[in-house]
Amino acid sequence: MSMQKSKFASINGTQRAWCFYGMTFGLALLIAIAAPSLGRTSLMLTMLTPIIGVVIMLSIVNPEGSLRQALGGLGLTSVGWRGWPPAIIIPTILLLGGTLLMAAFGLTAIGAPNAYLSVADAVLSLIATLIFGTVLAMGEEIGWRGYMLPRMSKTGLVPAMLIVGFLHGVWHLPLLLLTDLYHTEGARLFVVPMFLVTLTLAGVFYGWLRIWSGSLWPAALAHGAVNTAWELSDSVTLTRTPLVLEYIGGESGVLMILGLLILGVILGLFLRRSAGKANAK
Repeated sequence: MSMQKSKFASINGTQRAWCFYGMTFGLALLIAIAAPSLGRTSLMLTMLTPIIGVVIMLSIVNPEGSLRQALGGLGLTSVGWRGWPPAIIIPTILLLGGTLLMAAFGLTAIGAPNAYLSVADAVLSLIATLIFGTVLAMGEEIGWRGYMLPRMSKTGLVPAMLIVGFLHGVWHLPLLLLTDLYHTEGARLFVVPMFLVTLTLAGVFYGWLRIWSGSLWPAALAHGAVNTAWELSDSVTLTRTPLVLEYIGGESGVLMILGLLILGVILGLFLRRSAGKANAK
């Protein structure tokens, strides 16, 4: 046992990241294979696989100090308040802005999401959805931006963000390709590459929030805000075919990809400038 501990203790950060990813992807694959029996529970179970992978890494494979040290390394001991406004505002602008653009070009129309809800009830429903979505997203972000990103950063900060974003997308492939539970509309030939590009680019935004705020909470909040804004956009969009949302204005549509590309370039320049100032001091 002591020899095994010594062997594991010698692995570097990048190797730990890949070890974590192998376990997490393997668990996601097993859940997707069992999806016919598990049903929609598969979605929830898959979202928990990153946190399970982190627990295994930090408690068995490669412990990293005390519980408080481990939580601090994951970015959980700091709230990161300054990251909260962009975490909510930017995803909302990207998704709802895409909805308005589609309506402006006659691709869709906009209607009331639920005529039976008052404005106050609708706002409370959105807030509840955001909170619930953020809690669920934290189960993923603990793995991607909490554990994996810092350990991949030797490759360079922006490259690490892109790599982790891409791997985050690949982790979804068992659900996308083996089940009919996730992104059910559209041809896989188009949906899968667009989805991978979206999450690769989104990795820069989530990663920037993690680094800039010094906390994982804004990244989880942004992840939850994406899902909330996507649900809101879907609920107010009237279209003849759901393919318009899937290919153009949805979570991984063309408009989202373009918005994330522009955002990624801006954030990449910001990070490069910040690194330059730090090196100059």
